Amino acid sequence: MSWFQIRIKRILILAAMAFTVSSMVSAVFVESTQAEDWESYKPAHSLGSGDDDWWTVYPSQSEKAGQSVEQSDWVVKALKEKPLVVLVHSNSCAPCVVQMANMEKVMAIYGNEITYRDLLGEGSGLKEATEFLKIYSTSRRLVVPTTVFFTLIEGPDGKAEVAWHSVEDAMSEEDVTDYVKDAIYYSRLNSGS
Repeated sequence: MSWFQIRIKRILILAAMAFTVSSMVSAVFVESTQAEDWESYKPAHSLGSGDDDWWTVYPSQSEKAGQSVEQSDWVVKALKEKPLVVLVHSNSCAPCVVQMANMEKVMAIYGNEITYRDLLGEGSGLKEATEFLKIYSTSRRLVVPTTVFFTLIEGPDGKAEVAWHSVEDAMSEEDVTDYVKDAIYYSRLNSGS
């Protein structure tokens, strides 16, 4: 065998090994979301107006506290399919890099059950990101990273309403997971209404 043939053989073996490992990892992630017992799941956060709650109106810490939210059309459209999480970030901030890494880890597990949208708050994406944050930020200043989770929750009239929760700065992977799982749970419970 020539030197070239030996190298090709090694590359093919490494590619086969990488494919096998990748398949095994994917199977574990798929298995973990399928294994989630949504019937007995207890949400980490409930509907309210506190710092950690899901909101249908602006929360108590917002200058618009208690006012209705004029939901973005694309948010409402996305919620007809699945719950949604949106990360507004820039490429140049350290907390953004941390939040992006945590989002990637959680989406690798739950990405089939929730829509993820990434909004770049700089360059050509600045206008869209700014308009989005004007609606869903709870503070006067627009901060990156800001992560906004959306789901459907039962309102006082028994019909599903858009519920959301907004977090400025990087979150722990555990906190991201809690809101993502809550969003999936509430959406499953209320998407029919």
